[in-house]
Amino acid sequence: MKSLHFLTRIAVLLLTFWSISTFAAANVPESGRLRIDFLSVPDWIEIGHIEKVPEKLTIRLVREDGNAIPISTFDQDGPAFPELVSVFKNKIDGRLVLFVIVKWRYYLSGVDTEGDYYEVHAYKTNKSGNGEIVFSENKEISNFYGSGFDGKQEGKIVKFRFKDASSIRKNLNNNHKNAGNRWK
Repeated sequence: MKSLHFLTRIAVLLLTFWSISTFAAANVPESGRLRIDFLSVPDWIEIGHIEKVPEKLTIRLVREDGNAIPISTFDQDGPAFPELVSVFKNKIDGRLVLFVIVKWRYYLSGVDTEGDYYEVHAYKTNKSGNGEIVFSENKEISNFYGSGFDGKQEGKIVKFRFKDASSIRKNLNNNHKNAGNRWK
């Protein structure tokens, strides 16, 4: 009975990692562009890697005229490289917010840890003093969706709730009526 429970947990864990990897590979290229039409049509999210130590993942919004607006940069953490899981837009209180989900893959056999560490970041746009568009992180939304580990952490199976766009959108839809003007 105990071994059947263990095998079931392993199967669920493998299916979870497989589905996350499939989602990431199918929807987010390792580098290149994704069409997003955030500020205008067409706009792209450009994903790049700076291959030096530490390696960096860069994300920018590229406008039709070729103007690139930096959004964020994520650093390598030890041996774990940053990977873009999802990028999407959603309206909150009538204003477009850009969501970025990044993960780092960890395998730390010495502390019985293997899995992915996720961070959810939400960005809004503002105009700078000279009229240029700049992205700034909406800390309140980012902190609400937060970060967390998904996998085996110090021998215990843990789950992170907001590791894809659909889980965040579902939460936004369910809580929209209660959110009010909380995130302006």
